[in-house]
Amino acid sequence: MMIQPRRRLLDIWSSLLRCSLGDSGWVNPGRGGSNSISDAEQLVCLLYPAFKISGLGFSVPDATERDVQEALSPLGDWAGVPRGLAGIIDGFLETYSRDDGLPVFPPGGRLRALDPGAEPSPEQTRLETVEAYSMSVTLSLAALAFVKSFAKHVRGAELGTALRTTEEALDRRLTHAMRGLLESFAVDVFPEDSAMGNTLLRTLDQSRQSRGLLADRLRAELQPIRAGLRGLPLGSSGAPLLGDEALLFQCGWAWGPVRAGDDHPLRVADPVPSLHFTVAAMDGIVDFFSRQTLLLGLLSPEQQALAHALRLRWELTQSYWTTLARFGGARWPLEDMPWRTSETEESDYATLQVASIVVHNLMRQHGVDDGAPVDDLTPMADVLQELAARGGITRRPSARGRTVELHDPGELLPLPGSERHGPVLGLLVSDYAPMLLKRMLQVAGLTQDLRQRDRLLSLADELTDHLWRRRLTRGPAAGLWDAPDAVYALPVPSPAAPSWHLTERVVEVLVVAATTVSSAPTRSVPLFETAGELLREAEHLFAQELMSRPVAGSPAATVLVRIEATLRRARDVVDSRPGVAVALASEALRELDGLALARTQASKGG
Repeated sequence: MMIQPRRRLLDIWSSLLRCSLGDSGWVNPGRGGSNSISDAEQLVCLLYPAFKISGLGFSVPDATERDVQEALSPLGDWAGVPRGLAGIIDGFLETYSRDDGLPVFPPGGRLRALDPGAEPSPEQTRLETVEAYSMSVTLSLAALAFVKSFAKHVRGAELGTALRTTEEALDRRLTHAMRGLLESFAVDVFPEDSAMGNTLLRTLDQSRQSRGLLADRLRAELQPIRAGLRGLPLGSSGAPLLGDEALLFQCGWAWGPVRAGDDHPLRVADPVPSLHFTVAAMDGIVDFFSRQTLLLGLLSPEQQALAHALRLRWELTQSYWTTLARFGGARWPLEDMPWRTSETEESDYATLQVASIVVHNLMRQHGVDDGAPVDDLTPMADVLQELAARGGITRRPSARGRTVELHDPGELLPLPGSERHGPVLGLLVSDYAPMLLKRMLQVAGLTQDLRQRDRLLSLADELTDHLWRRRLTRGPAAGLWDAPDAVYALPVPSPAAPSWHLTERVVEVLVVAATTVSSAPTRSVPLFETAGELLREAEHLFAQELMSRPVAGSPAATVLVRIEATLRRARDVVDSRPGVAVALASEALRELDGLALARTQASKGG
């Protein structure tokens, strides 16, 4: 793998601090200006790798690695880095909180009017989105881990008090974001002969069976999910209709809260699931169940209850979309690209979103089964490979298609319901390449097939090269993202300002890559069998040597002791590292053969 996550992350930290620290302190020089989402993404680029990767932490000055300190040196010396970062976190929390301490999530320039010349209304600039909630979940957990660790090594009373205040504010923000995610979960129920029903059945039909049989089979496969959803306290308008089993349904996350609350009455999202926001919610929810969150005890009892409620929705939604993606068995509907989201809309970006949900489901099953074999991942590997080609990454982009638009300007997602307080709004997303690379690495980490793993990692190397060629090369943000004009022929050069949206997604990729590198290598069954055969022969010959000569007082005693240690080590690692066991067993066999040869020569000389 050519990704080299540690070195890449440290390079990103250096570039980030170079453009974010000015004479007036911490600033957001990103595209679209400062807002709660972009400002959070900027901080996540620093905090998330330290949260997830051992050896990149900086909360304990004496334990900070030298290369980490060098990358973060603009913040200060060993002791100044955590102090400076704590102040930046506190500034973020103060900016995005009301006078009474309640967190706010203004989207700023992330939302734009779809009508040319229109501008979002003042009310719309206060809308809260699932993307803002999910990013705040990631930021809050990473920042809580940092602040709690730093506070344990602080002696000054004033700084200790300030850190406790920061911790309380982070806790409030995390709780609010979790409630927002709960209130954004939606179920949409529709008749079989509706526009949505027609699109769904046409997408799933891979064997040209009758419409009635197809619909009946779909209802049967979705029955457990329907039952699970009916057991939830759902507030969206379609939820009561789940009892009518003649109707079809979909579930997931809308772009924002689907019902108003006392804290924020301005909640206007239509209760219709969106693939993009569903994946965004899942990427945040999974952090609640990470090893770091559990070991550090970051969640309060209230937050643990909210996390449990979110997990139920997370699992049901994964099961729903995985059922659709793999419906029919022989050929997955997901392989029939592009995925259709309505009668008139189809998109490779939507295909990638559905694939992302399936990968989430596979990773959850793999974790629950504790190492049990994962389903055949060949169809998923084929889908990811084809998406890389259709996205103009491993294949020349089509001059007539919308290939380049996936990357620049990106996919424009309408936000249904936003028009209640102004013009219709949309969200522009352009994270196709890093999201594809992230899913490719995650699937590579799951597969037990070495050829398939090598194939996916080879594709990952191509995607990595593509992304690294898209880094900015001029201005203070050189080394960050995004410059798609460096890869594609675009009429307008990319701005010199960084895109925190894409830079943060690349950081996520590097964290996944680091996790993949840190995990145990995939075990080859033939190599394991070879290691076992070599060990059995070496141990047998070693036993013969012990029988043929005294251990103590013999010139070969030192050699035999060394061989015994080598074989013991080989036996210890044969299950987890059969290749290492082969090398050790071979070394022992070589030394045993040398002893046998010496004995033979001595007997001939006598």
